[in-house]
Amino acid sequence: MSNQQFNTQYDFLFVGKDEGSFVENYAYDLGEGGEQGGKVFICLEIAQNNQDPDRIGEVIFDSLRRVFFADSEVDGYERFEESLKQVNHALEEYRQERGSEWLGKLNVIIAAVVGDQLYLTQSGEAEAYLIRKRFVTTISDDLSDPESKDVFTNIASGDLEAGDFILLSTTRLLRYVSKNDLARNIGGGLQHSVMAVRDFLHGEVISKVGLIAIEGGQVAALAKDDLPETEPVAHSREEGYQEMSTTKSRETLDLRAMSDKLNLKGVKNFLGTSVSGIRRKMNELASEDRVERRGRSSNPWSFSNWGKDKILVAIIVLVLILTMGVWWLRSKADEDARVQMLANDLVQIREQINSAVTTGQFDKDRAGEMLNDAEQKAIGVLNSGYHKDKARELLDTILDTRDKMDGVMHPEMQLMADLSQKRSNVNALGLVKLKDKLYAYEYNALYPVALDRVEDPLTIDDNETVVSAVNYDDRGSILFFTASGKVKEYLDDRMSFLQTSDSAFKPGKVLQAYSNKIYVLDSEGNQIWRYTRRRDQFDAAQPYVNGVDLSSAVDLAIDGNIYVLGADGYITKLFQGNKQDFPIKKQPVKALVNPTRIFTEADMNQIFVMEPSENRVLVYNKDDRSGGAIYTGQYIFDELEDIKDFHVDKNTNTMYVLTATAIYRTAL
Repeated sequence: MSNQQFNTQYDFLFVGKDEGSFVENYAYDLGEGGEQGGKVFICLEIAQNNQDPDRIGEVIFDSLRRVFFADSEVDGYERFEESLKQVNHALEEYRQERGSEWLGKLNVIIAAVVGDQLYLTQSGEAEAYLIRKRFVTTISDDLSDPESKDVFTNIASGDLEAGDFILLSTTRLLRYVSKNDLARNIGGGLQHSVMAVRDFLHGEVISKVGLIAIEGGQVAALAKDDLPETEPVAHSREEGYQEMSTTKSRETLDLRAMSDKLNLKGVKNFLGTSVSGIRRKMNELASEDRVERRGRSSNPWSFSNWGKDKILVAIIVLVLILTMGVWWLRSKADEDARVQMLANDLVQIREQINSAVTTGQFDKDRAGEMLNDAEQKAIGVLNSGYHKDKARELLDTILDTRDKMDGVMHPEMQLMADLSQKRSNVNALGLVKLKDKLYAYEYNALYPVALDRVEDPLTIDDNETVVSAVNYDDRGSILFFTASGKVKEYLDDRMSFLQTSDSAFKPGKVLQAYSNKIYVLDSEGNQIWRYTRRRDQFDAAQPYVNGVDLSSAVDLAIDGNIYVLGADGYITKLFQGNKQDFPIKKQPVKALVNPTRIFTEADMNQIFVMEPSENRVLVYNKDDRSGGAIYTGQYIFDELEDIKDFHVDKNTNTMYVLTATAIYRTAL
């Protein structure tokens, strides 16, 4: 102990609004005139108990106070330990008296200060923080034991230094505020710090939180004759800080050896009174020992010696203060109203999500609109800077709800082939399956994959750039369409150009094949060009489409009908060149934004659409009754990036997914 008397000041703080739990702060001061005086503090929340939480708080406080201050000559740690034993004992007796083991969810932090020593214990989610030299440390970790029947099981202790700031909280404050933000709000005196913490947490915390702020400092030195005859103990600042942060003295309390001479009878007299009544009783019991630390001026408002000028200045200052006070109160009222409005918005968002879940069972489109509206509101709350954690939580809930409505699946993808083993700078474009063999291709090379092994790449052409490829079942070959409008065929391990009776093939960006015909999608020309194979060459191009807008088309698939995929996700169905009705029922809540691939085949009941920007493939069942389709679900590939193409093998029920460098597969 130093030759200076250690002094602590404290203040209570409540943030947030009541949501069914009981939150209270307690403090008792026997006086700090001697080293063995001390104070006790309890920061307490009792949730999930609507019957008697206030009485449980009184049992804890009164049991602790009576034992801790029974004999001030006893070592502070031993007094704290014995008082906790009595608290546990009193709570057990109270359980038996109530006939129930459940007291509620207890989030309690108990602290005692004796001289410059701090003692702590904790249960539930309550926490204590030490702010020293602008550094924040949680000093209540690992003090509770969820497996123990006793509420309080471990003690932490350490030295306090002048300027230390202790914050006791009924919840984990670091959910709402970072350590840096908390440290920035501490300083400039106890009252200033408490107000700063309150204002910062006001927009972050919804449920009610109780806090006790304790500030330590040293006052005038004691006379040399008053010093206790003890052997001095030296601690460096760093050692003292480490002890406060991590040390637990005599960690586990031996409650079995506790004396039973203290019981609950002495507590019962207080149970019928209010908390304030109990405090008055304790104040009366300890009035002789309590020490008042605040000095008082004999007559602070005496104007007898003031002149007219001073009085005028004082009046002006007072008017300015009142004006600023009124402005601040109005601003604070406006801010409080805004915070309350945002809190109400969060409640409405939660209700809207629940309504969307119910509505989605019979009207998915309406449910999707409700979720979109709820999402915009939640984003608005998040951007306001208030209730950010709650807004993020609701946004996550909206995403989960969408996934459930949309039948989202997250398959485990198995690596089938790593193309980069053959060419480090590979940038694959698409997949083609011919017979029982899978091929990947890029702008000038073809990669055969057999038995999950990548074979050496084959050069398609040294001068042409491939933009699309398709399996040509009519001849058992693969056709490549180039940027210059040429068609090259891979057949019997040979590459050769194909001819048309026209001088050249029409320009386009997608090539598809069906039976003995090939189709070139020319979105710039707003047409699909059809070519029919005649022996060693194709006939002249025939325009297939009659008056249909294909300017935004990005891909097509054929099963007898032609399905043209637009960049906006719209699917146009064509038969013999004419547009057909193609209604889609139960559209996904999360609509297509930027799809790039569509896939189906003859004798396949599904249509698949790929959207790389969302790493997903959507599945639609063909609806023979309406001629349209019904959305049924989607696959999201969480582990893949930059997906380029996919292929579905209807015989093995397997989906292959291509990235720029590898092929993956999953069973459907």
